[in-house]
Amino acid sequence: MLDPNLVDLDELCSALDDHRAGSTWWVDPVTGRIRSHAADDDPGTDPADAGWVRITPTESHESYRDMAEFVAAVQHRRAADLLDRAITGRGAFRRFKDTLFEFPELRDRWFRFRDARSRRRALHWLARSGLVSHEDAERAAARHPDPTQEDEDLAAAVAVDLGLLYGDRLLQLLVFGAWARDDDPGDADLELLVVLTDLHSVWEELRRMDDVLWRHTERSRIGIVALPVSRSELDRPATPALLRAKTEAVLLA
Repeated sequence: MLDPNLVDLDELCSALDDHRAGSTWWVDPVTGRIRSHAADDDPGTDPADAGWVRITPTESHESYRDMAEFVAAVQHRRAADLLDRAITGRGAFRRFKDTLFEFPELRDRWFRFRDARSRRRALHWLARSGLVSHEDAERAAARHPDPTQEDEDLAAAVAVDLGLLYGDRLLQLLVFGAWARDDDPGDADLELLVVLTDLHSVWEELRRMDDVLWRHTERSRIGIVALPVSRSELDRPATPALLRAKTEAVLLA
């Protein structure tokens, strides 16, 4: 039997996803090498004659199930609602991809989720085809778990929600404090400078942001501190705290 490490999993995933007419994919049961074969290729090069195993494409319902299970785990309420509508009815795959463009942090997590699912599916296909042992396939599949909510970029996720909340009023979002100074801030609060076009009341803006920040705090168990400021206040900081924040600040959005 093959060692799963000999097989290029990314290439096998591409082969399993290829539903084009007139093209087939094959794997060498001895070396694990993968190749395609088109209908108009030289008949004398038919991989079946050389003992290669044909790779049967994944059924579309498997990809749809991946989308549905991903959407079911999305906790961003507006995104979950839009994605749930997108995957209903004909054209679901295209609408799903189009909708994800509105949520960059979810799009990145979807790519990680899809890649993990595809690699596990490829390993299970090798086992079902008798090319690798079920034990080896399971061990290899365990190295590709679904990404969890904890894997998401907290700062980027907050940035998306604040962008949706404020729209054009949000000029910049900057990180300061431990999250700006250290690649591994541990349990330190995420501190943000929220730069707005117009700012009449700091307390009003803090109340406006409260639901967004509290939702992310509940999910991440990390405190989030936001300091709303106007562009003029940031350009000419009048307090030591704001001066320190500006000195440390790293642009997030």
